[in-house]
This record gives sequence, C-alpha cells and structure tokens, in this order.
Amino acid sequence: MPMMMDDELDDLFGDQQLGDVSQLANLSSIPKGLDQRIDDLRITSCSHLCCDPTTGLWTLSEGDDAKIVPQLPFPRPAAKAPNGQWAFALSRLKLTGPHNPHVIGEQPSKNKAAFVIVTRNAVIRLIYQGPDAARWLDFKGELDTVSTAADLLTHVAICADKDLSLLIATHSTSKHIRTYRVEIDWPAQRFVIEHMKTIEDLLPTDNDLDETTLPPSLPHREAQLYHLKIVSPGPDSRSKETVPPLLLAFFCTVPYQGDTSLLGIQTSTSIVRWELSSVTPSLHPSFSQLASKKPNTKSSGDLQPELVFKRLHDVLIPNAIVAVDQLNVGTTLVLCTSDGSVQFRDRTTLELLARDETLERASSIAQVGLEFPHGDPCLYAALSPNACAVVSLDDNNDAKLRVVQMPQASLDNLVDDAVIEVIAAAFVMQFSTSYSGYGNHHDDLSAAMQLFQKQYFKDDLQRAQSFTNAFLSDMHRILALDVDYSGDKRTEIYLKNPVYQKALSMQLSLGYWGEQQHRSLSSKVAFATLQLRWAALTFAMGGLKLNAPRNIPSVEAESNRTEIVRSFFGIISWTLSLTNFVIDELFTLSNAAEQHGSMDQDVLEAKLSELNTPALALIFVSQSRLLFKHLYRFFRGLGAEVMQHRSHDPTWRELGTMFTKSLVPFHQFEKVITDVENGIRNIYQSNQFSDAERKEIEKNMLVSGSVPSRLWPAVEYLLTGTVKAVREEVNVAELYFHDISWLGLSDDKASDQWRKRHRLDVIRKVELPRRARIRQCTRCCSIMENAAPPKGTAGWLVNMWRSCVCGNWWMSVKDDGEQTDGNR
Repeated sequence: MPMMMDDELDDLFGDQQLGDVSQLANLSSIPKGLDQRIDDLRITSCSHLCCDPTTGLWTLSEGDDAKIVPQLPFPRPAAKAPNGQWAFALSRLKLTGPHNPHVIGEQPSKNKAAFVIVTRNAVIRLIYQGPDAARWLDFKGELDTVSTAADLLTHVAICADKDLSLLIATHSTSKHIRTYRVEIDWPAQRFVIEHMKTIEDLLPTDNDLDETTLPPSLPHREAQLYHLKIVSPGPDSRSKETVPPLLLAFFCTVPYQGDTSLLGIQTSTSIVRWELSSVTPSLHPSFSQLASKKPNTKSSGDLQPELVFKRLHDVLIPNAIVAVDQLNVGTTLVLCTSDGSVQFRDRTTLELLARDETLERASSIAQVGLEFPHGDPCLYAALSPNACAVVSLDDNNDAKLRVVQMPQASLDNLVDDAVIEVIAAAFVMQFSTSYSGYGNHHDDLSAAMQLFQKQYFKDDLQRAQSFTNAFLSDMHRILALDVDYSGDKRTEIYLKNPVYQKALSMQLSLGYWGEQQHRSLSSKVAFATLQLRWAALTFAMGGLKLNAPRNIPSVEAESNRTEIVRSFFGIISWTLSLTNFVIDELFTLSNAAEQHGSMDQDVLEAKLSELNTPALALIFVSQSRLLFKHLYRFFRGLGAEVMQHRSHDPTWRELGTMFTKSLVPFHQFEKVITDVENGIRNIYQSNQFSDAERKEIEKNMLVSGSVPSRLWPAVEYLLTGTVKAVREEVNVAELYFHDISWLGLSDDKASDQWRKRHRLDVIRKVELPRRARIRQCTRCCSIMENAAPPKGTAGWLVNMWRSCVCGNWWMSVKDDGEQTDGNR
C-alpha cells in the first residue's frame, strides 16, 4: 500500500528541517534551484509515455499522475543452456504486508485498493475499498503524541514486512528518527502500534570514507536529511537467502552562496544505512534448568524475536540525489542525481552494478551494457516502472525524456550475434517484472527495444525482426503461456486470461513504426488477434444481456435487446470484412501457386512477404482460429433469432441483411477453419508430436506470422482443395473489389489513403467525423470517440471502454492533434 502525506498542510520538507535554505545556491555545476528542490523534495506526479502515431517513436505526454506497479516476480539471472535456449528462473514471491481482506461473494478480493496516510502531527489513517467498490471506508490512529512544533513530522517511510505488518519510520523537526511496527486489525478497524526504536545519532560520519578519492565537500555536520526510505525484506540477488529490511537516510550538503572559500566544493549526498535484523533473544542455560522445575517459567523458545538496528557503513555519493527508486523486488536501488546521471546500485552493498562480460548469463539491462545517456542538470527525476526510461525536470520546469540505450562505443563492437542474444534475454527478464498486475506496464520497455533496434539494426528490417522474434519467443516461455489451442479447449479460458492480451500487446507494439511505415507481419497478426479477442469479449458480455431474464415489461425488454443488437453492428461488419480479406488473400496465394505450377514453399513465402499479409497465419495460429470459431457460433445464434423471431423489427432486419449479403457464406468460412484444423491435427498425430513440440510450433507461428515447413502439407491441401471449393460459391470479382481498407491490415495505396483521410473508432468499429473529440491509445495509437457513454442497457459497454483493445490507457487528443492529459 503506498504512503501518502497530508495535502492540506504545507510542504513537508520546509524550513523547519533545513533552516534558512533560501540562501543555498549554485556555485559551479549545481543546477539553479537545487537548494529549493532539496527543500521541497517529494514525489508528486509524472507524465506517461505515449507512442507518436506519425513516427512511431515514444515521447512524453503532458503531466499525469504516475502509476507504480508492484513488482512481485523476481527473475534470477538467465543462463544459456547447452541446446542454445535461455533458461529463465522466475521466483514467485509471496506478497508481504497487510492486504484488504474484503471479499466479493465467497471469493477473496484481489483488486480492492487500500492506502495509508500519515500526517505531520503523526496521525495514521487507513482508507480502503469496502465490499462495494464504490464505497470507501477508513479509520485512524496515532503513531505518537505531538505536543510541540519540534515533534512535527518532516518525512515518513513505509514498507511491508513478512509478518503482514507495516514498518514505519518518521523523521521530525527535532531531527530524530522514530520507528514503529503497525499491525492492522481489520475486524475491529484499529491499528496495533508498537514503538520500536528512536534513533538520535543520525548524521553521517567520516570514519569509513576515503577523502583522497572523493571530491571535496562540506563537513557532514552541515548535512540535512531530505530522503527517508525503508526497503522491504526480499531476496538476495546473489543467493536464495532473504535479506532483512533496510532503513536509508539521505543527507545532502549544498555550498552556501557568496562564500568564495567554498569555490570548488561539490554538492554531495551521504547515505546512512541501518539493517533491521530479526534476532531471537537467548537465555543463560541456568534459566533452562529453572524452567524444568517451574512449569510457568518461560524457556528460550517462548521468547519473541526482536528487531535489531545495525548501522552499516555510510556511503558518500557526489551530487544531490533527486529521486530514489527500487527494482526487482528491492534488490536494486536506482539513484537519480542532480547532474543528470542515473545509477543502478546493489541494495545490500550500494555498489554500482558493473557490466557482466559473459555471454552465457544475463542478469539485467544494466549489466549487459545498456545505460541512460547523460542528461542535463536536473531538480527532479522519475523512473519508469521497468527502469527503461527516466523523465527529468530542470530549473525551467522543462520535462525531458531519456530512454536506456547502448553507448555508441559499445554499438560499434556489437558484431557477435551472441551479444544480441544476451541483450534480448535481459529485455525478457525486465519484462518478467512488469507483466504482473492488472494493466500493461511495459511501454518503457517497448521504447527501449525500439531505440536499440534503430541504433543497431538501422534499416536491416530482417535482422530487427529476428531480434524481436527471439524476444517474443523467450517472453512466451517465461510467461509459461499455453498457446496451443489446436485441441478442444474452451474459449472462456482464453478470454479470461489477461496475460494473453499483454503478450499480444507487446508483440503489436514492437512491430509498429508509425503511420509512415507499415506494420510488420508479426505486429499485424497480434493486431488482428486482439481485435478478434475484443469482438469475442463484447459479444460474450452482450450475449449475457440478451439472454437475461425478462423481468420487465415486454415492450421495454424488446427495446433494450434491440439497442444491444444495434451496438454490435460495427463489430459484426468489421469481422465479416476480415473474413472477406482472409478468403481473398487465400485466393491470391492459390493463384500464385497455380501460375508457378507447384506448391513450392519458397515461392509462396516470397509472395506472403511481398503482400505482408497475415491472412494465412490468422487461420493457422490456433488462438485466432479459436476466436473465429467462437464468433461464427455467435453469428449463427443471432441469425437463427433473426429468422425465427425478429423479422418484423427494422434493427433485426438490418442485421439479417448484413448476414445474407456477406460475400463469404458462413458455412464456407467455417469449412475453411475446420479443414485447416483437421489438417493440423492429422499432422500432429501422424508425426506423434509431443505436447512440447506442438506448443513450440504454435508459439513460433504466432510470433513470426509464418507457417513452418512441418505444417506445409496442410497449406497445400487448403490452397489446392478447400480454397477451390470455396471459389465456386463466391463472387470472386465482387470479393476482389470489396473495400477492406478500414481493417488496417493491407499495405496497398488505397489502404494508406483511407487511413490518412478517415478515422475509425477501434472500440465500436464505426467511422468518426473529422471534428469528433477523440481519445488515442498511448501504445498502438488507435482511437475512439471521446463522448459521453450511451444511456440505457448498452451502458455495459462503458466498462469495456476504459482501455484500448490492446489493454493500454487512453489519452485525450485535441482537434489539432495535440495531446492533453491522460484519460483513463
């Protein structure tokens, strides 16, 4: 649960703790305003990353509240196995700290929010969602009694401990640190507060510092505390042991203005550390003898563990630290300094993470050589959830974005593909810490990978795609996703698992380079599959409403049902157009094979590459094929209702016309899907492929968009048999000239022109007027109308409109294309 400070009070880091800091100033390299920034330093908000639809580059939006993602998966260093694959060890760590216990029905709640507020007068308040998500509850307690101004708090740090309690550290104007253990009694709605220790000796010392190797700085007696941090207990990055909580106090010294004797003196930060170890007290052996005679006497086994504060060596760092963050479950600390640099340091030793030169192990993006380019002096910095991007604020309040990248000197030496494999593995490990949670939180990772591809591969799109495929393949392995839906698996299992959407969303993002370039084949497969998934979810939710018990007057019930059906029209039309596109592309491939005189795989793959079409992949990849089958079952159900009961209603008649005028009859497209599925199943069975082999084939088809040679007999049967049978029942010319530009899957000039002149609502699949207010997805750049939600029964769609079909956030866009604040 995040910690918040009381917004009704003035700056928590004001003059009472630092004295008259208005006289602190810039002597040489100190950025203007650093003194004031040290005075009022606290995290408030940051902007979010968004993809520029014109260039495909990742940029910074206008200011918006930051969203921090809890990073529960802990990746161990990946090792390269003898078979050439990377072995990823992902530990699943148990959640620490108290959790909102409210339940939904009989199921424990997994997404009920709760947070803690601590005010300057030491009042602690818990605000949490009740069983009804719209209702918030709260209760208060007192950490301590505040009787004088010297007791007012200036800093608070909170972390979760292993025993479902909170560890809280406070710093007051009296310059003391007080620590507490707080347990939450949810049924009684009260806090159980235990004061553990008061630390009075806070100032850094010179005992452990080698002054000859450090730049000159002010004496430590001049230092002022401006950051307080507690790092939760967690895994050790070098072993499987658990390291205890760590209390960090950051002290900064800034030279005074006008004192010429201080010229050359540098701003510096001293980090004072305490390790909070749990120790069980021991008794003298004589007490054990006494315990054997007196049964009421406690033995050593009855004593409760105590938290012992052990002060560690101080660490001196040049420059002021303007932001502190944690990565990988607290095993890595990230320090952003006032000179614009970003440092990755080990949590236990606070040593800089050095580059690992081995090609057989990947630890993190920092240890494979990726780093942030040096920025300008700054007063504030905010790190992205995956530490792949940082936003800094200079003394003019200008925000600047930097993305982690490979230094040019290192790029010039990247001639070995093994180095590229290590970098891809490091990106996979970083992704593993971001896919947990309820949203997609890897935009910064996409930005970093895109920049690396542009830096290293430049215009070599084939090698860039190979790098992307390697990443996506390992990403699926570390997520342990079962992508083999070639058997009789239920669609609901697929739709209810959000990780599939997150994996497809990443695949979609990595192949998007802006409107001036066409999507890669891999990205198109992900794009179309996400659209099909969205359609299936929409129909599933709408179908529940259509089949709801009719406990209202029949006229009103029929009106509601009609409204629901009309809300489907755009999505149904889009799906039928996608069907037309797939069949027409199959006709093109069949014609190419006939002209060549054989089903030569190289010839057809060259044709597929020329067309850059995902049509073949969409019916061979089991995920999209499963969705097609699900959608057409729903269409048949609607069609039956049109024929039997709703022919008198204009809305149902319009739907019936849409179905009957479909250029590809339902039964013919379903035959294509069935023949492909049977062909693939026969190949799997005749070759006795294991489950692992089938999953590998399915995964490679999904991430690359190409059909492997082992499944090529099914392609031959499809193009020489099934497709020819379908051609006899459809109007080939009408199908050829059918406009499929709005699908966003074709690279022809007509499609390019359509996308420039028209705007498609990706949610409702309807064309929007040019002056319509819109929202734009920050990742895939799709748009939807920024309008009031529909009234009536169709309002159930509103819950599904909160995010894009790719799972990412919306942001409002003005008529001139300018971005405004995020709209989530």
